[in-house]
Amino acid sequence: MFEKILTEEDYRRSLIRFLEICDSEPGTPEFDEARKLALLMEEYENYSYFDRKKLN
Repeated sequence: MFEKILTEEDYRRSLIRFLEICDSEPGTPEFDEARKLALLMEEYENYSYFDRKKLN
C-alpha cells in the first residue's frame, strides 16, 4: 500500500487498486485501504503541477 503518491505512475496504480476494492464492505482491510487511497489520491490531485515537480 502507498504511503504517499509522488508520481503520475503511483497515481495510476493507486487508481487501479482503488477501483478494484472500492465496493469493499466496511470493517474490512480492503475498505480501510480504499479510504486511505482516496485520501492520498485527493492530496495528489490538489497539488498543482509545479508543486508535484518539486516532490520528485
